[in-house]
Amino acid sequence: MNVRNLKKKSETDWARVDRMTDAEIDTSDIPPLDEAFFERAIKVLPRTKVDRIDLMKARTFADHILSKNWTNTKPNLVHDAFNIALIVSYAKPFSERRDLDARREVRLDQQVETEGVLNKEERHLHERIKELRHKSFAHSDAGSALIKGFDYSKELTVMKVELNLPKKEVELLKKIIDKWIAYLEKQISLTRPSGILIAPDADS
Repeated sequence: MNVRNLKKKSETDWARVDRMTDAEIDTSDIPPLDEAFFERAIKVLPRTKVDRIDLMKARTFADHILSKNWTNTKPNLVHDAFNIALIVSYAKPFSERRDLDARREVRLDQQVETEGVLNKEERHLHERIKELRHKSFAHSDAGSALIKGFDYSKELTVMKVELNLPKKEVELLKKIIDKWIAYLEKQISLTRPSGILIAPDADS
C-alpha cells in the first residue's frame, strides 16, 4: 500500500463491522478449524529455534569464560562448571534428540553438510567438542578416564584428567557458534511460520 492509498477515505462501514457478531461473519471461503486440525497442529515444534536457543546458551558460557580470562592450567571449580556447560550446550543440536512424540530427530550436522558452514579447522574442533561431550562430560566412557595398559588392580589409582578448553579453543568455538546461529537464523527467516506453535502440557 502506498501513501496515496493511505490518504483515501475508506468506504468500509466500520461501525457495522464493529456491531457484527461472530455468527454474522461469512466464513464460507474459510471453513472453521475442527478438532482434528488442532490435534495435528498443536504439536508443531520449531526445531531450528530450539537449536538456536541451545547455541545461544553455549555462546553465553563462552563469553563468560573469555571475560574471566581463565586458563586451563590452574584448578578452578567455577571454570570447570562453565567449561562443561559450554561443551554440553554446544553439542545438544548435534546429539541424539527427540520430538514431542518421542520420535528420534535428525541431528543438525546430519541435516547440513558442515563444509558449507565451517572451515577445516572449525570442523576439527566441532568433532572434538562432540567427542568430549559424548565420552567425558555428558557420559563417562572408561577410555576417557583410564590410562591404557595401567594395572588398576593395585591400590594406587591413576586417572586421566580432562583439562578445560584452552582460551584459543574457546575463542574459536565462539566463532563456530556464531556461524551456526547465523545459519539457523537464515533457515528460520526462510521458513513459513506455522499458525500453531503451542507445545502440549508436560503431563498431557
